[in-house]
Amino acid sequence: MDVRLKALRGAVNFIEDSSHEIATKTEELFRELFSLNKLEMNDIVCVIFSLTEDIKAAYPAKTFRDKFSSDISLFSCSEPMIENGLPMTLRVMILHYGELNKPVYLYETKKLRKDLFV
Repeated sequence: MDVRLKALRGAVNFIEDSSHEIATKTEELFRELFSLNKLEMNDIVCVIFSLTEDIKAAYPAKTFRDKFSSDISLFSCSEPMIENGLPMTLRVMILHYGELNKPVYLYETKKLRKDLFV
């Protein structure tokens, strides 16, 4: 088993700034990350969330706390507004000690990592 600390990346974008869509797609992103990487909660050290500034209706970290764990340290920050950047986007980084490290980019966020999705 590889016991190095890993940084697992993921992202999802939203069509509208609604609490329902933010919660639903945030949960979808984490379920996919956990499933694909066979992650258990005790593998996770912390989760970093970055959001574009147009996301205001809900707090994705609250969805994580409510649906998955309230014992893991969470940190949120704002993404810089970059010209022609992808709006309404949540990016996450999970610091973990799991064996796998396969990123998950859902919907339009695949454009952010064209090197991963041919």
